[in-house]
Formats: sequence, C-alpha cells, structure tokens
Amino acid sequence: MHSGPNGPIGRRGVLRAAGAGIGVLAFSAVLSACSPQKRDGADGAVGQGTDEPVDTLTLALPSSVSTLDVSRESGILNYVVACLVQESLLSVGPTGKLQPGLAESWKQPDATTYVYTLRRDAKFSDGTPVTTDDVLASVEAARDDASGLAYAWADVASVKATGAREITVRLKNPDAAFAWTPTPGTLLISSKAFLARNKGKVGTPRTLLLGSGPYRVTSFAADDHVGLERNDDWWGDRPSVRSLKLSFIPDAGTRLVAMKSGSVDGALGLPSDEARTWEADAQVTYTGDRSVVALAFDTAQAPFDDVHVRKAFAHAADRAGMTKGILHGKAEVASALVSPDMWGDLLAADAVDAAYDKLPAWDFDLDLAKAELAKSAHKDGFSLDLTYPGSGPQLGKAALALAASLKELGITLNVKETTLEQWIADLLPGRKPLQFLWYYPVTGDPAELTNAYLDGQATATNLPHYDNSVVDEALAAARKTTDPAARGAHLMTAVTAAAADLPYLPLWWAQTATAFSEDLVFEEPGPFALVGPWATRVKKAAS
Repeated sequence: MHSGPNGPIGRRGVLRAAGAGIGVLAFSAVLSACSPQKRDGADGAVGQGTDEPVDTLTLALPSSVSTLDVSRESGILNYVVACLVQESLLSVGPTGKLQPGLAESWKQPDATTYVYTLRRDAKFSDGTPVTTDDVLASVEAARDDASGLAYAWADVASVKATGAREITVRLKNPDAAFAWTPTPGTLLISSKAFLARNKGKVGTPRTLLLGSGPYRVTSFAADDHVGLERNDDWWGDRPSVRSLKLSFIPDAGTRLVAMKSGSVDGALGLPSDEARTWEADAQVTYTGDRSVVALAFDTAQAPFDDVHVRKAFAHAADRAGMTKGILHGKAEVASALVSPDMWGDLLAADAVDAAYDKLPAWDFDLDLAKAELAKSAHKDGFSLDLTYPGSGPQLGKAALALAASLKELGITLNVKETTLEQWIADLLPGRKPLQFLWYYPVTGDPAELTNAYLDGQATATNLPHYDNSVVDEALAAARKTTDPAARGAHLMTAVTAAAADLPYLPLWWAQTATAFSEDLVFEEPGPFALVGPWATRVKKAAS
C-alpha cells in the first residue's frame, strides 16, 4: 500500500513502497456529532451513530485517480475506493490489528506455512459465491510481473486449495512479515471469471471493479468522481449509507465552497493548513495516522553519494519550524521512518523511547550545514530539482523552506509541482537524486517500512540505493524469528544502524485531517480506519 489523508501514499510496487507502495492508505478519523469544531482524535471511538439510513453521501477527495486497480496505481486514494469494494483474506482493524476478512480464521502450523479458512457466506456483488478458485486467481494476479504488488509475494513457494474452503500458503523461507501480506495493502480479491475476462483492463471506467465488499462501483470518471452503491449481498452488517459519491476536487478553494454550499458532506485528506479553514463549517478531526514524510537521498548518485552533503541537508532543514509553521502543530518532528506507535506489538514503549532518544537529532543549524558541505566534494554548491505532488501542498511549502536555507550554502533547490499520478510514476529508485518519500502504512508492522526502504535487496523500493550489511543482517534475522520481542529488537537494530548513514532525512510524522458535516459521525476512528470498509462506519449522529 500505498497516499493518505494529507495526500498520497506513494507507489506500492515501489509498497507500494511509498507511499511507494506504496502506495497505501490510511486516513483516520472522523467526528462525533455536535456543533462545528476541531477535535484532536485518538485511536478510540469519538462518537456513536444511529441506525437511521443515510440515503446519499458525497465526499471530496484532493486528487483524481487514473485507475481503480491498486496493482497498477497504488496511491492512498485508490485504496480509499478499492477497500470499499474488494476484500482480502485478512483485514486490518482501525488501530492496526490483524482481523478476519474473507477468511473467518487462520493459523500458522510452522514458520513457512499459513492456512486460511474461507467464510461460507461470502459473495461477490454479482451474486456469485467466493471460492478458493477466486482466491487463487487473485493471488496469481497480485504475483504477476505486471502487478505493483508482486514484491510482497516474491518469497512464496506455493498457494494451493487444500480443502473446500481452505487455502494454504507455503513460503520459500521464514518471513514473519508475511502475516500481513494477505491484507488489503497487498491482496484484493476478485472473481476468477472477472479477472480472466478483463485481464489488463480491471479498474477502468468501462470495467470498474468486482469484489465481495459492502459496496459496488457503479460509475467512474477518472477526472471527476467514483460512484458506489451498497452491496446488499455483503456478509457483514448492512451499512447505513446506501449511495456514496467520491468527488475529485483538487482545488482547495473549490472544495471549501462545495462544503459551504452543501454540495459535499465532507472531505478526506485535508492538508492541515487547509483544514483550519473548514472548522467553522464542519467537524474537523486530526488523528495521528503513522504516516511519514522524508527526503530520500540517492546514495548511488552525486551529490548524495557524499555523506557530508546529506548531513548538510539535514542541518539545513528546519524540521521543527515546518511542523509548527506549515503543519500548525498537527505533526511531530520525525527521527526515523517508523513512527514510535508502530512498535506496540513488538517492543515496550519505554524501550522504543530509549532507542529513539539515541538517534541523530540533526538540529537545524546553518553553520553546521556549511561546515559539512565544506568537507564534501561539492563545497562550491550545486543545483538540483525536488518535485512534489499537487495534492500535498505541505510538501511544496516544506521544499520551499528548505530551498531558502540551502541558498545560504550556495545550493539551488528548484521546487516543482506535478500531478499525483506523475509523482507516483516517478517514485522509483534511480529516477531522481532527491525525492520525497510520503508514506502511509497499511499494516501495524514496522517491517512494512524497514523491509521496503532499508533492505539492500529491495531493489524496486529502496529509493536511496541504500546498502548496509548490518541493516540487511538485522532485517534477515527479523524475518526468521517468530518471537515478537526478538523480532522487534532486530528491526530496531536496522532502524538505528541506518540512521547514522542518513539515506533518508525524516521530516515529520503527520496527522490526518478529516471533515464531516455535523449530522454525521464516523465510528471507530484510528490510524488505519480507511484500510478497510470505512464507509460502513459512517452513521447519522445521535440527536
């Protein structure tokens, strides 16, 4: 998986890998019912809805998508749609816990074997039952060389039906992170017949999607909207919202006018500076979404093959000023790609805090930045570009702030805006010496980030071409162990060993801003609230 509330995730094949991979998603949180106000969300519920039907719901999204097929384009917005329509074997709960999906149960008999038992009552929205053949066909589609999700299945030896409702996956080697692979970030299930009939055309305006989720797509115009209707054959509880329209409205002013006029009932993925302007007309919730924004330095290309240049950039970035001035305090200066909250199932909070306290601080100091540049092979300065997606204006503002500081060092940073689609397409190792990594996790596992972005073998997603034997060995050890504490320790070793080399400069861990009209409530918000059938939790607010 995997763009996010404030924008994209990135390219998942790349884990989307960023937000590449990234693509993948994670909007979080919405609101309880009362007069318009802002709320600082938490991982728990913020409001309780009623069973009163919601006939139509229209929400604004900050960018368009060119396809609904996340294996071809895996930004966060693609997942916002796809996770309403398609399901995986397992699901990710709003707080990041593994839960049943199309598989009602699962087990791991040994380190390389996973067994999933399908539900009896699951049907696709065309009325046909979900079978093991459909699961096998969907896995094969994900593993196809043309799929952006293939990286997640690379270590799979076999996937077979071992019973009428049983699927068994065997790995070539132990990999504890595989437990998260059959979730929406890297597997969305469709019918075998649909995939065969529409090979290479899934997710287009003509073909749309077919899944077993609570909604079905009825219309898709790539530059305008996605229309969805409730799937009454869904195995879960019937959603309150019958008809849903997701409108692509890239312009911030137009989005706000649409809210004020009643043309939309809310918006997902609002940049924090824009969200403030919605507080008088909507309920705005800010929730930590565990996303990270970082600069990726290509260590295989000049000038970033020189660590002193990387350190000069680190000291020239006023990260505290960015979180305060650009994000209005709705973010935290990041010291690593992995948010501290993602270690909860592996390491105790005090152990995480102790480890993170030892990471390099890279304080904003232009004198130190100049001194580092003077030690480099590029002491006379240079010029290069940094591109950001139009759906992430906060990234553009951060880049401009950095450019102003770098100018004092004799470095010219040309900041350029592009479309989200083009930005995702360019998010590949070797494409540019300096890139933004904008990633929204779609699992509760730190390895989602470490394996994609720090492993020297992850050639499709390792944007900096980073290769460190200590890091690689720690990641390999983490794959082999099933003991949570040992696995957490290995992953933390990788994070801390990489930090000193500075292949990435983490800028901030962000919060999601979501706005809804005062008569609606979103139950069970959390950092992974949109990595699943999120619209089923939108309800009429209690009076």
